Amino acid sequence: MSTADRNSSLEVLSKVPGTLRALVEERAKLASRLEMYEKRELAEEIVVEMDRKGLGDSDLSFRDKVASLLDSGKDLSLVKQAVEMAVPNMSFASLADGPPEGTDLVNYILGG
Repeated sequence: MSTADRNSSLEVLSKVPGTLRALVEERAKLASRLEMYEKRELAEEIVVEMDRKGLGDSDLSFRDKVASLLDSGKDLSLVKQAVEMAVPNMSFASLADGPPEGTDLVNYILGG
């Protein structure tokens, strides 16, 4: 092996630790970012299912619901299971303390 080849090999080998450290750091950043995107995607799926079933606060926007779910710190896989098991909110009527007010149909039925 000539001294030129040996020197270039030593130069390349001297750069390996720094390059490996940079690659490990970049990989960790990308893994963290991927985890964040996957968590957001799961939260969005949960919110869509909750909306479909009529669960949750209907006054909040989709984005606010997702943010609230992400900020809750709850295990999203457990939340997803709970939402999947939940029965859709299928309320056809409501209870009131007094007689219903308002529509012509109600007034006609009540003889008013």
